[in-house]
Amino acid sequence: MKIINLLATLGITIGVAAIIFVVSVLSGFQVMNYEQILGYDPHVRVKLSGKSDVDNSLINYVRESKDMRDFALTTEKKSALRVKDNFKVARLLYISPMSENYLDGLNQSLLFGKLQANSKNLIMGAKLAEGLDITRGDEVELITPEALEKSARMFRQLDGSKYVVSGIFYSSVKDYDEKQIYIYDNNPIKDFIDIKLTDYELTDEYVSKLQKSYKDLVIFTWKDLNSEFYRIMQFEKVMTIVVLFLIILISAFNILASLSMTVVQKKKDISILRTLGMSTKRIVSIFRNEGVFIGVLGTLLGTTIGLILTYLQDTAGLIMFGKGITIQSAFPISYEYEVYVAIVVVSLLLSWGATYLPTKRISKIDILEGIREE
Repeated sequence: MKIINLLATLGITIGVAAIIFVVSVLSGFQVMNYEQILGYDPHVRVKLSGKSDVDNSLINYVRESKDMRDFALTTEKKSALRVKDNFKVARLLYISPMSENYLDGLNQSLLFGKLQANSKNLIMGAKLAEGLDITRGDEVELITPEALEKSARMFRQLDGSKYVVSGIFYSSVKDYDEKQIYIYDNNPIKDFIDIKLTDYELTDEYVSKLQKSYKDLVIFTWKDLNSEFYRIMQFEKVMTIVVLFLIILISAFNILASLSMTVVQKKKDISILRTLGMSTKRIVSIFRNEGVFIGVLGTLLGTTIGLILTYLQDTAGLIMFGKGITIQSAFPISYEYEVYVAIVVVSLLLSWGATYLPTKRISKIDILEGIREE
């Protein structure tokens, strides 16, 4: 095999293997991050109408849904926390679980303490607690927007509600650890129904069913609640794939260059073969098969190596996180078989396309000129 052909094969092999492995790791990170976020956020959030008959019907519908795992009634608002002269703005979620397992994800991330019902207690993220220099058992003053408005309207000193920190959680999700507060509140008057499904991939289907059963619902999915994060994850994945595909594209150009040089070098031989009666189509197929062989060989080798690396990362943890960075010790893996097939198909198509221009020149070779040069 000529060096340029070897380089083309090697380039396709490296490109395909890298894409398969990187896509698997990026998908693994996506799944890991989604699971972290969805331990706190619902898969579906439905805004209640304030009409008791409609809301009660909706609650019963959710309760009887076969795809529903857990749900709760919630109210979310921005609030301020005050400890002495230290202020922090936080996101406050009043939560009334309608199923006993709704808080499992939150409970698993508690460093200490717990979310207590029917009491003046709250739990907060570890970074928020650190910023306020407080720990479990300390008292904080919670100032809601309503309290701010009342103080301004009545020209009174700003007074908030006193709460005791009953627990602190660490999620490894920055936004939650720095801003989130939870209060267990059994007051039935809430703004939302927060729903967790048996599988987050059922979200779109579940929302579609809800919209068919209840018109004019305001519905937010977990993608809407974390829209910026979701867009960033998708953008990173797409851009990484595009960059890695450039490796395959460059290798395809190597195939094009290799065949073009071969056609020029074999111009006299091609002329003789055509003079002896071999059809142009047959000669074209010989050269095209050479390019396709390079593409197929590189793609097969790359796919095999990529899948082996992916499997070893999944089972043995080839690439590890640094200590203390995350709970998981090794880079996560998620198998994306449909993407793997697409990678193979695109690689083969690029390799086949690279043979088109060089082989097209064969039909334009002047037989007499080729023989005269011989």
